[in-house]
Amino acid sequence: MITVRREKWIDCIDQIMPLCQMVHDLVEKDIYGIPLDFDATLYQQSEDFDEFHCLVMRENGRPIGFHWMVMYQLARFKGKKQAGTDAIFVHPEHRQHSMKLIEFSEKYAKDHGCTTWAIATLDPEYRGLLWERKGFKKAETIFIKVMT
Repeated sequence: MITVRREKWIDCIDQIMPLCQMVHDLVEKDIYGIPLDFDATLYQQSEDFDEFHCLVMRENGRPIGFHWMVMYQLARFKGKKQAGTDAIFVHPEHRQHSMKLIEFSEKYAKDHGCTTWAIATLDPEYRGLLWERKGFKKAETIFIKVMT
């Protein structure tokens, strides 16, 4: 049985860590040149402020995907709130269930008052056509510079 629900980051991070590492290994590890090193206090604080949302997809209780979403008010659009994807990932062996996570995430963001949802894709895992089919429009390209 496939389920998706919000979970407390601190309660599930040990279980989803292998998935987090898979995402990091796609591109971030090479671009940033640093290992994952989560700030548990910051995650807890942002959850307490209802800004950070950890959505976990499970199959028979085992994590197969996750979506880390941040929600914030848009100062340039008074009264509007945006959901932004920090990370979204479904294990390659379970990609046939990806739509469940995406659809749950969209409903979840709407239910939390978001009027827009921003997402960036990693170039090696570019899924632009998928997101366009879900109603997204390409709006910008993101560049990252590691400043040492």
